[in-house]
Amino acid sequence: MARKSKSKKENFFVRFWNGQLSLPMSYWGVGVGLGIIFGMIVGLFVGIMGMSDDALYGFLIPFQIYTVVGIWRSSNNYKGPKFWAVLAKIAIVLGVLSNFGQMLAGV
Repeated sequence: MARKSKSKKENFFVRFWNGQLSLPMSYWGVGVGLGIIFGMIVGLFVGIMGMSDDALYGFLIPFQIYTVVGIWRSSNNYKGPKFWAVLAKIAIVLGVLSNFGQMLAGV
């Protein structure tokens, strides 16, 4: 009986973190898709609990670190046109700067 490769045994989120998912799946699926869902769930939770908006950052910053690392690693492993890997990294940097600016503006 053949053993499964290590990457097949690891779950989706571990493979994302390690940059083993495709760049489109990493960027659009996890970064955008799960990012929207996660943001809505956290926003509802914080709103229902009556927490301040600053409490959002306690949830969103770790998620952003997770997505930035996974997408960055995925773009490093991308075998397609270099343009898409560079564009993904530019979008990541702009997104982090935008979020950082929003945090500073809220102070």
